[in-house]
Amino acid sequence: MKVLTLAKKIARYIMIYTLIITTAVIIFRIWIFYTESPWTRNAKFSAKIIAISPDVTGFITDVRVRDNQLVKKGDTIFLIDCLRYQKVLDKAQANVAYYRALVKKNLKLMQSNQVNHAILSCKNFEQAYNDLLANKCQLLKAVATRDLALIDLNHTTIRAPSDGWITNLNVYQGEFITRGSVAVALIQQRSFYVQAYMEETKLYGVHPGLRADIIPLGSNIILHGTVDSIAAGITNSSSSIDSKGMANIDSNIEWVRLAQRVPVRIHLDKQLEKHFVAGTTATVMIHGVKAPRTKIVPMMIQFFNRLHEFG
Repeated sequence: MKVLTLAKKIARYIMIYTLIITTAVIIFRIWIFYTESPWTRNAKFSAKIIAISPDVTGFITDVRVRDNQLVKKGDTIFLIDCLRYQKVLDKAQANVAYYRALVKKNLKLMQSNQVNHAILSCKNFEQAYNDLLANKCQLLKAVATRDLALIDLNHTTIRAPSDGWITNLNVYQGEFITRGSVAVALIQQRSFYVQAYMEETKLYGVHPGLRADIIPLGSNIILHGTVDSIAAGITNSSSSIDSKGMANIDSNIEWVRLAQRVPVRIHLDKQLEKHFVAGTTATVMIHGVKAPRTKIVPMMIQFFNRLHEFG
């Protein structure tokens, strides 16, 4: 009886220890998967965004689009004081005509002086020649001023540089706008992609060409894409330079080390800009990134290596 009871106790202990070890292995494998597998919940839908700024200064005389409207390349967005710039062009054209007439008059006078050079003094001939050169110079300046006025007049009509959606439209008729100030943003059509901010500990083996699954936040839809590129650098937030030019290194807690996040750009197989907005969140999982190990590391060594990451 005692031998049977002892055998039961031994079997019970074996089962308990086996269960504990199995549970520890499963938890460790889940931990490895969570910390090493290339996935992230910190991903954003992005697109090429064009900041539209006028090249002239003046009052907005007309706005031809609505906020969030889909426009085509070349469509008029708004107009800036066309009448004033038209008058500037007219004045420049008048100056061109004036100096062109003077040059023509000087040429006729020069021809007349060449015919009658015997009765005209050299001083008069030289004066006519100098007047011709001066008026030619003024004509060239007037032509350049006219061309610039024509460019400014053409720039009073702000057009869409590509197909896309007008967003954050905050300009209205009657407002004064200055050259170079951002008036509106245009989200370029068929330019959407996903920017996944991967932890540095999960970049092992990630390279362009790998496949990725994208799950938008709050959705059961799974999109597919391909890793396009990986950022070559990020800002070093732990170091800066003070007013004396000396290095200023931030202090950190020894047992806490946060992994830096690196942008990974993912090209979408299908453009779904009507369904997902640039700037919204998604979860990204990259497939096939586990590179074969050149050396098999024992599980206990891996465990202690993980503990070493905490300090």
